[in-house]
Amino acid sequence: MIEAVIDEIVTVETYKAIGCYPAEGTMNHWKDWFRLNRSNMEGYLRSVGFRLPGFSEDLLRSGVSLLNEFRARQEVDWLKIILRVIYNSGGFLPAFPNAPTFV
Repeated sequence: MIEAVIDEIVTVETYKAIGCYPAEGTMNHWKDWFRLNRSNMEGYLRSVGFRLPGFSEDLLRSGVSLLNEFRARQEVDWLKIILRVIYNSGGFLPAFPNAPTFV
């Protein structure tokens, strides 16, 4: 549901029509979280890409957004897969990127 909200496939109006939806504030929080973590995600994907075989160095060094490329190619579960790659490689995305983290 979160990636559908981020991709704007699902809106408040969509869920109001069926009578079951997350709060509008929650949907906005999800979008803000993605927007604020977008550059972090891009950096993690590039870092992981340099460590894994099969990634073109030209692609990794280009200005093309790996996040956008992956989203375009992976129609379903793109967010789950990207988060799994980030966390399994030792990365971390805070709820709010500028907030202090306590580890």
